Amino acid sequence: QCLLARRLVERGVRFIELTCLPRPGETGQAGNPWDQHGGLKAGHEEMAQQVDQPIAGLIRDLKQRGLFDETLIVWAGEFGRTPYAQGGDGRDHNPYGFTVWLAGAGVKGGVTYGATDDLGCHAVEKESTVYDLWATVLHQLGVDHESLTYRHGGRDFRLTDVHGHVLH
Repeated sequence: QCLLARRLVERGVRFIELTCLPRPGETGQAGNPWDQHGGLKAGHEEMAQQVDQPIAGLIRDLKQRGLFDETLIVWAGEFGRTPYAQGGDGRDHNPYGFTVWLAGAGVKGGVTYGATDDLGCHAVEKESTVYDLWATVLHQLGVDHESLTYRHGGRDFRLTDVHGHVLH
């Protein structure tokens, strides 16, 4: 998928979304193989092995072709995992502390924004929201997120809601 994404970028495609394939040996639809309510260690090791080299290769290819600085990579899931076991050897959903990383398109590398408590349960430093993430993504793409405001039913709406702020 990462090779295909790079080829699409080379041909001028403006938005590409990649999703994880099912875990090896699983059949059916491509769900969320990172969603480990059980078998967390083995499952995450398998998934990390599937994505580690391809994403590194994508970044390397984009840099070699001079496309990295004009391509924004957003690596994210829809939530984090609790730092404690759920039942046996899995973890539950945690919307209060999770990781997203950005690369390319002028994003300064090696920067960590925010922190969780000692257990990793809740964000406690520089808390941010999904609205902040999308305000930042739009900013990196040269779009003022506030300019995307539209009025409906007497209220202003936008992708970043009224709470989104660009993270610096």
